[in-house]
Amino acid sequence: MEQRYSKLVKNIILVLAPLLALMLFTVIFPMSFMSEEYVMWYEQWDYVNWSKNRPDMLILGDSRAKSSIIPAELDHEGSIYNIGIGGATPIEMYYAVKNHIKNNGAPKEAVVIFAPYHFCDIDNWDQTLFNNYLSVSEITEVYERAAKYHNKTILKKGWFTDELAFRLRLPNKYLAQIYEARFTRYKERNKARFDSVRGDLGYCEFGSDPGNDGESYEVHHSEFDSDPMVIFYYDELIGLLVKNGVKVTILQTPVNETSSELITGEFREGYADFLTSIEEKYQGITVYKEIPCYENRYFGDNNHLNRAGAEKFTRSLGIF
Repeated sequence: MEQRYSKLVKNIILVLAPLLALMLFTVIFPMSFMSEEYVMWYEQWDYVNWSKNRPDMLILGDSRAKSSIIPAELDHEGSIYNIGIGGATPIEMYYAVKNHIKNNGAPKEAVVIFAPYHFCDIDNWDQTLFNNYLSVSEITEVYERAAKYHNKTILKKGWFTDELAFRLRLPNKYLAQIYEARFTRYKERNKARFDSVRGDLGYCEFGSDPGNDGESYEVHHSEFDSDPMVIFYYDELIGLLVKNGVKVTILQTPVNETSSELITGEFREGYADFLTSIEEKYQGITVYKEIPCYENRYFGDNNHLNRAGAEKFTRSLGIF
């Protein structure tokens, strides 16, 4: 009996050992196999948690923030840093700013930029999970909020097993990416990408076309159908900044000519009304409500400025 039991234990160990080794590799060496998108999330997470930098101004928001303002064009001393991340909503950015203030202190100023459609859709939540961006305590808080707001994007069917699989780095979530990278093929590429983003003070291009006439995501919303949970976290984000004595400016980045013509008046009006409510609640902040329009030639894809567009927009800021 003992022999059979011992053999069973050995067989279990033999079966589990490769799985545990793979999970351990996934935890320790993500820069060896993860995508370039992950690198941008990781660079930002590293900056707000470990860099010990104390910039005077933070640029924060989503990919439009990341790709629209070039800090080095405004200041060559590194006192401005762009912590926007592609696909982020106010949910992720609230925790980013909270961690930055905790670890590095509050900046003097913050420029907040989110694409208007990001108040309507949580369209990249799987990316947040895949990148394990939020800590256990942070994501637990998010799930509690999602339950309160009955948010079906976050609390979708099977959300708990999904969360567990991502948190434990199980092969069903990461094996395809590891296979694509042949384990370590992306290591040098990802390190170069990390260094490039850090060297550009957080700025990076999301589209490099010499012009684009595609429709931005706002075009697909006939009205400003905002998500209550996103609005809650945006309010928390602005409140956190104001509470810590940060001078807040809310900016709008340009859309291309094609999109400007197609965004409905109802959407623009609803978005402006929302921003007015924020402005009235946090008196003293500066809020730009109009969505600018740039020529199609300044866009690298349908949603983001190319480098020339970013240079033009950055120069237009002044800085205030």
